[in-house]
Amino acid sequence: MSYAEFNPVVKKVNLKADGKKEIVLEIGDSGLDGKLDTLAKMIGCTVQCAIESQVVSFNITLNAQTNEPVTTYKVDNKGIVSEVELEAEQLEANLGLPKEKVKTVEEKQEIELSVVDEFISSGLAPQFETEFAYDIPQVIKRKNDGETYMKIANELNISSGTIVELVDQYRAKAAPLAEKWKEWKDSQEEQIETPAEAKKEAKEGGLKPSASEEVSEEKIEESDDNTENGAA
Repeated sequence: MSYAEFNPVVKKVNLKADGKKEIVLEIGDSGLDGKLDTLAKMIGCTVQCAIESQVVSFNITLNAQTNEPVTTYKVDNKGIVSEVELEAEQLEANLGLPKEKVKTVEEKQEIELSVVDEFISSGLAPQFETEFAYDIPQVIKRKNDGETYMKIANELNISSGTIVELVDQYRAKAAPLAEKWKEWKDSQEEQIETPAEAKKEAKEGGLKPSASEEVSEEKIEESDDNTENGAA
């Protein structure tokens, strides 16, 4: 059985006159190294193909006047992401006032799938129980561990199309939190690296006397010379 795995870009989906569909994929220069012969053998054959986008698209809501996100997030020292309660909203809640209606616009953004799935695999992503009837983070982990959507869907007694749709919806919901978590994670790694680099530089610097130390040694030598000349 011939097999080839690669990461193409979907360029076109053409609807042909005979009702057939033509999908055009584009692969970079080295994307098919050592695989062209295998693909050539598949020409004219029926193949099984599963395509999954490597980016997650999601929408954020912006204040139409300030162009700032309506919802912002913060991360605690354990990596748990939570929504920031704006001061105005908190004051309205405390006073029992109706929430002010702000004109908003939607903006589409994208984030790498690997970042979202890493956030989910960390165990820090929320399940959104009120919006999803199934444990979607667990579904994603099982899929990334090699199980098929078909197998998981059969266990949950739903269609594979439904499980894929739920996974897409969950990833889009978790994406803005994953983005904030990734920023926090990167900053934590930088803080760990910086002291180590400073310690290394200090250690290396200790092998060579500083300029001030060299000047002090020169003054001591001059003083010793003057003392000897006076004694003479």
